[in-house]
Amino acid sequence: MDGAVSRVPSTFYEHVWSILERTPGGIKLCNILLPQQPTLSDMTDYELNFSLKIEEMLSRVADPAYRCLVVEMFEAINVLLKRNPELRFIQTLDVNYLIDEAVKLFQQQTNSKESYQDFYNLPISLVGGSTGYMIRVIINYLFNATIQKSDTNDLNINTNIDVCKIS
Repeated sequence: MDGAVSRVPSTFYEHVWSILERTPGGIKLCNILLPQQPTLSDMTDYELNFSLKIEEMLSRVADPAYRCLVVEMFEAINVLLKRNPELRFIQTLDVNYLIDEAVKLFQQQTNSKESYQDFYNLPISLVGGSTGYMIRVIINYLFNATIQKSDTNDLNINTNIDVCKIS
């Protein structure tokens, strides 16, 4: 769906659908929650209404550069989930939070004072690019949520500390 609002990859909506299938808590972007249910039971991934729901969420992102980061984040999540079919999000997938964390990781590793500007200008690549930072943040988010939600009484694990962190 190429329109005046935004341009996204041709398979973007299918990718968001497959992410939603593995996210029982739904997807949150700009304080709009797209719940997993009834979305998956009332719509299909090729349905125009689903695409319009996603476009409605994306339209809340005023900055075009940030909107590109949102699309890139969805694509990074999709690749990670496709390559690791055993993974799923236990909690709500907060896209803004993940982007903020990727920017913070970038700032820590590069000592950058510019929060988003330098991050916007990174190439889209795994090594030294914005996608690499996003993937690390997604993995941390997935594993920390899983560890915190699992029953750890028998293992004697303190879930208040960072157990698994990729930097």
